Order: sequence, then C-alpha cells, then structure tokens
Amino acid sequence: MDDNIKKIFEIEPNSIPSSIPIFPLDNVLLLPFGKLPLNIFEERYIKMTLDSLKTNRMIGIIQPKNNNNELFQMGCIGKITSYIETPDYRIVLNLEGVCRFVLYERNLTPQGYYKATIDCQDYFEDLNDMEPKIDRKNLIQKYSNFFKMKKLDIDKEVLAETSNLQLLSTLAMLAPFNKIDKQAILESPNILSRINTINSILDLNTFQVIDSKGPNNLN
Repeated sequence: MDDNIKKIFEIEPNSIPSSIPIFPLDNVLLLPFGKLPLNIFEERYIKMTLDSLKTNRMIGIIQPKNNNNELFQMGCIGKITSYIETPDYRIVLNLEGVCRFVLYERNLTPQGYYKATIDCQDYFEDLNDMEPKIDRKNLIQKYSNFFKMKKLDIDKEVLAETSNLQLLSTLAMLAPFNKIDKQAILESPNILSRINTINSILDLNTFQVIDSKGPNNLN
C-alpha cells in the first residue's frame, strides 16, 4: 500500500475530537481495533449517524449503568468504516474501535441524541498497532471452553486469520460476558492488563461451572 494513501486513513492523537456523539448500548463492548456491526433504526440515531458522516465519522460507544439514564465513565470511540442505507429506511454500518475515552459531560442535541465532552489523553496508546505477544493457542482454548459452556460455537478457522490485536478485541467483544466483566476488560489500563483481566474472567467462569457441577471434560 502507498504510504501516502495509508496516512489518509490513519488516526493521529491530534485528530481525535474532544466532543463526539455517543451511542449507549447495553452489554455491548467495543475495543480498539475491534469491528462492531450496527443496525440503526431509531430516528435519533439515524440522525446521529448522518451527522457523524458529515464530520469525522466517529461515534462513542458506551454502556448504560442502569435504567436511570446513568452511563459508565469509560467508552470507546468507533470510526464508521462502511455503511449502507436499506430499502426499509435503516442504516447498517460497521464501526472500528479507535481509542478509549473518559466521559465528562453530555448534552442532548436538538436531534434527540447525546453529544459528549470526552478526554482520550491517557489512552492514545490504543492507537498503537504493534502486535502484543500472547499465547494464542491457550487463549482460544479457554474461549472455546467458555463458549461451549454457554452452548455457543466459535469458529477457530476464522480466528486463525486474525492478528493478535484483532484476536484480543474480537473474542472479548463476541463472548457472552456480563456487562460488568465487559466494562472491566474495557477499563484495563493497557494490553497486558487486558490480557490478564480476560484470562481471570475466563478462569473464574470455568471454575464456577466445574465447582458447581463437578469435574467436566470441557476440551
């Protein structure tokens, strides 16, 4: 790829805005370098998407804490990398995780969605695409055990084609963790901490099932 063309798509710290539209999604995790497909059908969020496409194509994904309109303090910026408008007036888009942010304040826009003041200063390392060292085989096996306990399948052939960064994001985003576990993964300070958090959550869930049902062969 031509380096000049590549630079057009790369995101630098100084290109990350201090104010972005936010999309609260319960039990949904977006991580840097992760890919999140979204089906947008509510009028306010269709307007949010169209407004974002006119500017920097960035939307903040963040989890609600409860049903009282409270949000967790940390979310992740996603960049719209593709979208289509459907015949039944929806927008189907793909977000790619860019960088985590801390939420400071939010204000309701006339279009009905929230726009928030954010800070990413402590998380610009998320933009680094350097491959971390991980025990891929062990991590995929742990996830396989966890998915099997949840009566779900995992496609190991597809995972074999992912980079280490993508693997860390993809599996954590796909796994049926609860919202607290997902938030813990998101809030892990760095890649190494995220790996340790994921391993701890997987080990704890596996142990709890084995402990309550007796030894099982999960492999």
